[in-house]
Amino acid sequence: MLRFSLYRLVVIMCVGIILYTTVRWWQIIFGQESTVQQFQHTCNMTEKYRHELERLFERVHRLLVQHKLTHFLCYGTLWGQIRMGKMLPWREKAEFCVLNDELMHHEEARFIRNFYASDLHISYLHSEGIYRIFATDSVTMIAPPYVELIVFQLDVAQGMYKRVGWKRRLLPPHCDWTPSLDCFPVNLLQGTLPKRPLGRMFYTVPMGGIELQKYHYRDNWWKDVKVHNCNLN
Repeated sequence: MLRFSLYRLVVIMCVGIILYTTVRWWQIIFGQESTVQQFQHTCNMTEKYRHELERLFERVHRLLVQHKLTHFLCYGTLWGQIRMGKMLPWREKAEFCVLNDELMHHEEARFIRNFYASDLHISYLHSEGIYRIFATDSVTMIAPPYVELIVFQLDVAQGMYKRVGWKRRLLPPHCDWTPSLDCFPVNLLQGTLPKRPLGRMFYTVPMGGIELQKYHYRDNWWKDVKVHNCNLN
């Protein structure tokens, strides 16, 4: 009978990590990793769905203000603000970007309890460095809308903010070598950040308006999205 020992378990884990790291290095070096951020180009979300997403976004915003956490529009939600001044009608989620240094000053258990006390379910995806939030009282029975808090950590040596999450720690830490870190420069968060309208509320956005998108959508930030069968008014 094959004996299973702690030593063999450690060897298997080490081999697995080495193989995973090798594959990721190969993707980065030979350009097989896609650095293009994409989002859906069909208006398959109802007006009711979008309104519920906006209400959920407002609730999350108020809790983050209560905790005095810096949070700003990013990714597809920032596109909605820039292009329409509201949520894009084809999106099933909305995003705030938050800072890990500030989150570390809060007891995680209490932070999570405050969301549950507000009828919001929150969970943390350790591999991605994302908090995902649903409304427990959602009226959308199937695939309800949700909000993501995407966590960024300051890298003082590089002068850049970059994504956290354990799967990124296995990769080269330099922003130029690892596009999935979604790095952006510290100057985009310096000073008093402006507020811009999104729906009926005003939210904080990074400095420079579209500048953040030049880092998160490097290959297509300048393109205007044309959506068929979609009223963008």
